[in-house]
Amino acid sequence: MQALGFAFQQSGLISAIVWIDHFIAFPAMPDLTIAALEGVLPASLAITLDTLAAANRMAAQAGQRELSWRVVGSSASVPLGHGLSLAAEPLSPRLRLGRSVLVVPGLQLLPPEPTRGARRPDMHGYLVERIGRPDARCLAALMQAHHARGQVLAASCSSVLLMGEAGLLDGRTATTHWAIAGLLQARYPQCRVDATRMVVEDERLISAGAAMAQMDLMLLLLGRCMGHRVAERVMRYLLLDSRPSQSTYAVWSQLAVQDGIVGRIEAIVEARLPDAPGLAELAAQLHVSERTLARRVQRATGQTPLVLIQAVRLRRARHLIETTRLPLAEVAAQVGYTDPSGLHRLTSKVLRTAPGRLRPSR
Repeated sequence: MQALGFAFQQSGLISAIVWIDHFIAFPAMPDLTIAALEGVLPASLAITLDTLAAANRMAAQAGQRELSWRVVGSSASVPLGHGLSLAAEPLSPRLRLGRSVLVVPGLQLLPPEPTRGARRPDMHGYLVERIGRPDARCLAALMQAHHARGQVLAASCSSVLLMGEAGLLDGRTATTHWAIAGLLQARYPQCRVDATRMVVEDERLISAGAAMAQMDLMLLLLGRCMGHRVAERVMRYLLLDSRPSQSTYAVWSQLAVQDGIVGRIEAIVEARLPDAPGLAELAAQLHVSERTLARRVQRATGQTPLVLIQAVRLRRARHLIETTRLPLAEVAAQVGYTDPSGLHRLTSKVLRTAPGRLRPSR
């Protein structure tokens, strides 16, 4: 793919986009614009297009107006891997979005396989490099200008980073794939990151979690654009269940963090259960101040040390519930709760279910 042939100062580009849309009349725009950058996750893009196609079938059967959309991308033919590609209208600073909802499916989290002998970059490094390329910079500028005109933006998974690059996340709440929540928080510290949620909407910015949360995002948009009846029919047609949280999968020890202090904290807490150490004791063992410890955990995971400690408790508790027949009161005691209600509050808050429901049926 040829590199995009433009260079720009972002503020000047945004001003030009706003000027063009305000003073030149153009033909009607589609209801949605789907932006597919090179490296888009094929499943996330397919979910977007298949959901829209299913919704239009439902709308046609009900005699309702169907939605229209177009696909824009890094080039006229966006590679999807496995020899597949998708025709698209190439991104350009002059691209007109009108009043369409701009939807950005997630990018692949893992970098492509390196050439022989080359070192594979880590996930965070790869994503930071990816959102700095010319096509991503162009899209971020378009996103900022589109939002400034009062329009809606929607992105899932790693593409939520582009909202941050557009300067739109300061003071707002967003979600993303749980494995890059720490990167999102560190790169855009004024954003309130809540990676436990599947979908978050804040001031015309809709963010969704891991790549398959693109489905949740699309169902929300369908409900807004076509009504909840069509959205519910699409859910039934595609055999979907409601998934309000991704916190079940968000195990902080699996985050691609750059600071080894997180793993050391987890090891200490794991070894000490049921008597988990407090922040002061952890800081003393790690030879740092409490303030430094809190700052490094926040930077690495987007969470507080207390949340990290609770995650270790929850992981141990879930393992015991799923692999033993210990009474729940005994499980609670083994992770540091003298009262079983403490365990119930923890699973209800994080997993949104009672501890007993975690036990597999036999």
